[in-house]
This record gives sequence, C-alpha cells and structure tokens, in this order.
Amino acid sequence: MSHTHASPALDRFLESVVRQLPREAVEAMADLRPPFDEHVDDAVADEVIHLFQAKAKAAIDESLAGPLPDEPDFNEETKQVLRDAREGKGLVRYDNWDDLFADLGM
Repeated sequence: MSHTHASPALDRFLESVVRQLPREAVEAMADLRPPFDEHVDDAVADEVIHLFQAKAKAAIDESLAGPLPDEPDFNEETKQVLRDAREGKGLVRYDNWDDLFADLGM
C-alpha cells in the first residue's frame, strides 16, 4: 500500500482533536484494532486512522508512539535530547556572533 503523507494542516488538526478528547477516549483510540473480517479499500482513510492512532499513543505515552509515516524512528538517546530541547535544557545563548564562533572553536 502506498503511503500518503499528512499535510501540516491535517497533522495540527489531529493533534488538536486528541488534546480535546477525554483521556479514556484517547486511550481507546490508541488501542483500537481494525476488524479483521472487513477490508477497507480506502488508503487515505487508513492513513488518517493510522496517523490519528499515532497521535493518540503519543498523547498517552511518548514511548508508546512509533514514528509517523514521514518521521524517522529515533533511538532513546535522540528522543531524550528532543525532550530536553523542548524543555529548554542545555540551552546556550550568546550575546554576539563572535562569542558563538569562539565557543565553537572557529
């Protein structure tokens, strides 16, 4: 099956839907399994459901969320660096370009 890539607007929309749902609903969506006796011949709908489930899993526990269709699968060290960056840990600010380049040894 070919994979469609979510547009940024769809990505933001699904994130906003997940944020507004009660936790129980998000958990149910994250655990939802498609029925095996029904074949849905709609690749776009399948991709939207897959993306929504990935967003739901990420909202519950970031470690449960696998990569989205257009995202690489990061190892745990990289995931921790990304979490730290979002929280502002290790952030260094420079007063000018000269200080930055001096710190980089340039």
